[in-house]
Amino acid sequence: MQRYEMVRKTVAMDEDLVNELDHFAKSEERDFSSALRYALRIGLLALENPELTIEEIKDIIEAQVDYRMGRVTELNPKDI
Repeated sequence: MQRYEMVRKTVAMDEDLVNELDHFAKSEERDFSSALRYALRIGLLALENPELTIEEIKDIIEAQVDYRMGRVTELNPKDI
């Protein structure tokens, strides 16, 4: 399991963006910091992969978490 070091930074944001992120955090049952990290990760991945939809990116992130947690395994082509 990969571990990340957390770094604290102060970020200035427009009040409307803070309100949107706060709403997103509550709707996703996340704390504000977790929601911000998740939204930022999706946004950066969307910029790097413009051919993918946001839903596809979210599915990939979810599949990566499932794989790391051992809930799924890699498919062996010989099993097809």
